[in-house]
Amino acid sequence: MNKKLFALALAAVMLSGCGDTSKVDKLIEQNSENDVTLSPTDEAVAAEAEKAVADQQDSLDYLKQDYTLDSNASQPPLQLEPPDEKTLVNGDIDLDLTGLDANMLYAQIYAMTSEPENYVGKKVRVKGTFNYMKDNKTDNEYFAVFIADAAACCQQGLEFRRSGEFTYPDDYPAIDAPITVTGIFNTYQEGLYTYCEIKDADLETM
Repeated sequence: MNKKLFALALAAVMLSGCGDTSKVDKLIEQNSENDVTLSPTDEAVAAEAEKAVADQQDSLDYLKQDYTLDSNASQPPLQLEPPDEKTLVNGDIDLDLTGLDANMLYAQIYAMTSEPENYVGKKVRVKGTFNYMKDNKTDNEYFAVFIADAAACCQQGLEFRRSGEFTYPDDYPAIDAPITVTGIFNTYQEGLYTYCEIKDADLETM
């Protein structure tokens, strides 16, 4: 088993999106290519870890089912509550996520992507690692900031789109390079699906 592929498989479980996460899912899948394989010993360890994750996911699915059946539920699975938005204001930035811990970051992004209408137009700042994908069928390019949890085993992703004329790879950092993205939270339609993004983004490399 590929070690990075295993980690990214966990990322797919935690990934947030607006109705459809296929594009950022493809980024995760693409990011797993050309990695070294594990030794037999590490294979055994990874297999045990994968089984533990599968067991945990069964429990999560059960909790999500209970959550779905409760029509009055307003909290995300596992009852994670986003932080008070007033504490995220930083100058002209409405939601500065750069100081949140892993749990609060998950809860905040969950809230933003599950009810995007409440956040459209707000200025957002988030730090993570850079990733890129090109759809060869349409030639559309997609850029994302990936945010890892404290254990660096699970990731969430948000697309971003810069204003102005920029060319990949000349005007972008290397894949997995640390970045900070600041821009306006937005949704857009592509085909039958609605996606979340940070538009008019300012990209900072670290």
